[in-house]
Amino acid sequence: MNAAHGTNHALRATVIAAQACLATLVALPPAHAADAVDPALAALVQPTSTVELGVGHVSDGDFKANEYTGLKKKGAYAIGNFDLRGGGSYDSDDASRWKLLGRNLGTEARELYGEYSLQGRFRISLGYDELLRNRSDSYQTPLLGAGTNVLSLPSNWIVPVVPRVSSTAANARGLLPAVTDSSALVNGVLTAPTDAQRSVAAALQAADLPAFQQVDLHTRRARYDLAASYLIDRQWEFNASFRHEDKTGLKPMGTVSRATGGDISTIIPDLIDQTTEQLNLGLQFRSDKVSVQLGYYGSVFTNHVPSMTWSNWALPGNSQTMSTAPSNQFHQLNLTATASFSPTTRLVANASYGRGTQNESFLTAAYTPLVPVASLDGLVVTRAANLKFSSRPIKDLDLHAAYKFDERDNRSAVHTYGFYDAGEPKASAASVFQAYFPGVSLGANTNLNANRPYSRRVNQLDLGADYRLSRGQALKAELESQQIDRYCSGSWIDCVDAHTTKENTLRLEWRLSGWHTLNARVGLAHGERTVNYNEDAWLALVPAATLSPTGAPNGATAYGTLQLLGLTGYGPVSGLNPLPTAGSAAAFFFANNNALANALYGNQNRISELPGMRRYNMADRTRDKARAGLEWQPDEKLSLQATLDLNQDEYRHSVYGLQRARSQALNLDGSYALSENTSLNAFFTHEEQTSHSAGNTYTANSTAANVSGFTAILNGCFATIALRNASNKVDPCLDWSAEMRDRVDTLGASFTQRGLMGDRLELNGSLSFSRARSSNDVAGGNYANNPLAVTGAAAGTVAAYYIAAAPLPLVKTQTTELQFGARFAIDKQQALRVGYRYQHMRSSDWAYDGLQFGGLSGVLPTNETAPSYTVHTVGLSWLYSFR
Repeated sequence: MNAAHGTNHALRATVIAAQACLATLVALPPAHAADAVDPALAALVQPTSTVELGVGHVSDGDFKANEYTGLKKKGAYAIGNFDLRGGGSYDSDDASRWKLLGRNLGTEARELYGEYSLQGRFRISLGYDELLRNRSDSYQTPLLGAGTNVLSLPSNWIVPVVPRVSSTAANARGLLPAVTDSSALVNGVLTAPTDAQRSVAAALQAADLPAFQQVDLHTRRARYDLAASYLIDRQWEFNASFRHEDKTGLKPMGTVSRATGGDISTIIPDLIDQTTEQLNLGLQFRSDKVSVQLGYYGSVFTNHVPSMTWSNWALPGNSQTMSTAPSNQFHQLNLTATASFSPTTRLVANASYGRGTQNESFLTAAYTPLVPVASLDGLVVTRAANLKFSSRPIKDLDLHAAYKFDERDNRSAVHTYGFYDAGEPKASAASVFQAYFPGVSLGANTNLNANRPYSRRVNQLDLGADYRLSRGQALKAELESQQIDRYCSGSWIDCVDAHTTKENTLRLEWRLSGWHTLNARVGLAHGERTVNYNEDAWLALVPAATLSPTGAPNGATAYGTLQLLGLTGYGPVSGLNPLPTAGSAAAFFFANNNALANALYGNQNRISELPGMRRYNMADRTRDKARAGLEWQPDEKLSLQATLDLNQDEYRHSVYGLQRARSQALNLDGSYALSENTSLNAFFTHEEQTSHSAGNTYTANSTAANVSGFTAILNGCFATIALRNASNKVDPCLDWSAEMRDRVDTLGASFTQRGLMGDRLELNGSLSFSRARSSNDVAGGNYANNPLAVTGAAAGTVAAYYIAAAPLPLVKTQTTELQFGARFAIDKQQALRVGYRYQHMRSSDWAYDGLQFGGLSGVLPTNETAPSYTVHTVGLSWLYSFR
């Protein structure tokens, strides 16, 4: 479900990018006044300075409509831009040049830039820019302290419940009167709430609902740049740059707690306060045939928010603390060399060596009983080398060969850590591995996990040739061979699903240019990836699998038993019969032929995999791509372009997981010049992505034979509870599949009209419309017990139903954007500009339904809504140009 939702957002990003190309005139860079000198020549010999001042107005504030424009609320805002240039005259001996730029100064997307140079000697520049990203203006929370890292509930907060269901069990649906006033099944009987239950619900709603306050979620990035370059002589140049970036704001973060015995979720306003500083230094040597550049890159990331703490809405006296992204550093040396052996033969080589470190102190509490070291003391060493050789041995043939080596070597030490899930209290019973950790008291619900320092090594070879078949025609071929090795230094067993991945890709492309006003291009690619998949890689996380738990026969271990029986953590692919021999290691670790029990490898979550499950990025795959492009320009007035991209991935050995993925993209673009002063443009894009995934709802085998004495199942693969439970693990009705499809269509047009009113007036405008749809069709289903199958029900009552899965609701988004602008030249130095922008969006997204009051029992609602808006923006500005 989330995958489909996320894919839709990825496709919508393309629509937003297309609309950004038609950005409103009120946000355009300042235009230059008309001038008798050719603009290109004037920019070189007579730089023009421009100042723009004005005012704009937004009809209605909406975060999504102005997500990246720097505007937050409705009302007036200032329009301010300047472009000032100066220095020595082009016909003088003064080689100095300077410029000052300012854009969008009246918004929170402002930019400032200054530069001074002495041509042929040095250049120095300063820059500042900021970007406001509006995330949500409909988020609500009862937590106090938004904007800090400590969030607490109001003192009068009452834990929400639905009294007619339970007077004690926390239930966020109890915040909605429509829920607490309705009837519910109690012991199989539809029962209305009593007056006393209504009073309890009304009291908690009166206390809690006023506590929900709106908190705007947004992030702001402010960046400062300093750069300089110095030409020592004709061959040597030194350059340096420094960037300081601050990122602040609030973003939503989902959290989970098990302090009440079940999963309780809160979406908190996560505080962001981070600083990143980057330094680049370079020394470059150039000669006629050789160039060499030595460089240094350093990055220091500092997180000023070490942790987030919040109160549990279902247990107000309980609070949770979570660490944030740790501060870290990265330092790298780079060397690049280029050698030209002849005008047609060249070699480029570069190498780098870097070290990344992280040593923030661990946060510890009663929920982390086993923390053997104070910090990770993490070290990652990166090494990379690239070689590219290109040559033209004969007139019509270009050859190239390239080799790439890239290694990320994580040298962080491996330790075993013990913790309880998300604030869950320690169990009274001791862990079955307690004897191996003297001096530390571990409950039966302790997770004993080891860190896994993932490392990755890439070796890649590319060979290619480009041959001109005839005048205007060429054929290009390329072969790419890649091997990726993954490992964890210090882990007791392979930690990755695919220790080695090999992939070979062949690409062919044919090009046609200048044939009867046509240009064309057709490309094909086929790739094969092979993987030796390891279904036991999860064991690297749980080193307790090598320890013998209390009660194991003859000191047996989980890992030893897996090896002896040739099984994975899923255990036998079998129902109840035949059962393992009583008292054997098989019976101890795989009771009733079920998957390896969590407690027997020291983890409270089942992390072993289904046989045949493959993670898509490390699974056998074939990939095919086709790309075609056509351009027709019969004369100077008309130009038409079309491109088509087709992609198909097949995961033929994946029984579960992603099995296939396809995408297509069609782009049509045309422009027509009605006259020298009038031009029209239009475009259409269609994008579509589909994917097919398969899975299984694992259910353990069981000897249970009835539900409150009733045995019949309606539908499903088995007729009775006993038959189903005896075959739960191999029940084909528990297999499921999902077909996800995302489609986006965008249509747009624009025009420009110049030369009106004696060449004083220029008009332009654009209109775009997009429609995005995401669907998720599922097959399969699951069983549900009949709530009416209770003691005393009529004979023959159905015990359980098999409920077929239904497609998720269609997610739809439609956007319309209209822009119009006019520029009127008062004289050669002054002009007026007016702009108008209309933005309209309507969206429906089921993902927001669970965030409303009454939505989910274990999730505190935020009342966020799917973005929908209608916004009008107008602007009027005065421009002054001078030299």
